[in-house]
Formats: sequence, C-alpha cells, structure tokens
Amino acid sequence: MRAVVLGDEHTVYTFRLLGFEGRVVGESENILSVISELSLEEGVGAILITSNLVDRVREDFDKMRMKMRKPMLIEIPSFKEMRFKEVNYLAILRSVLGI
Repeated sequence: MRAVVLGDEHTVYTFRLLGFEGRVVGESENILSVISELSLEEGVGAILITSNLVDRVREDFDKMRMKMRKPMLIEIPSFKEMRFKEVNYLAILRSVLGI
C-alpha cells in the first residue's frame, strides 16, 4: 500500500524524508483533480492532504471523502499551521498505517 502526501513544499518534503511519496500542489492546481488522478493509480491506499488545500474545496472534498472507499482521504495540518497549534504527527501516521 502506498501513502501519498499532497501539500506545500515543507510538508511534502518532510514526509518524503519519512519514506512517503509526495506532491507539492500549487495555488492554481485543482486539488480535486489531483486526488481523482491519484485514486486511479495502482496501490494508493491513502492520500494525506494538508488542511490549507482542503479548505479551498471543503464541501466537495467532504462529499468525495464520503463516496470513496479507497484510497482513504486524510486531512492533516501543514507544518506552517503547526506553529499555531500542537500536532501529533506520530498519531496521524499510526492511524494511516493501522498500527
């Protein structure tokens, strides 16, 4: 199973250091299209998307999340947001990996 992180470059590159695949998504990109493309790829079991991207398309994202069985769509805070609140990334990773 593959897990792919979508977000800003700091978040994506940090998760890459942990062994995750990742894609930096710019302001002009359609995040829903990116998620749809990834969902069709073989072996993608989870897509972790930063909150700032989800906020751009919140209503459509929630609908997509309810309809899709695979891959799991998981909203995570970006490292930029981390400055404002404490985030337990280890708990998020354990949830994704099922441990």
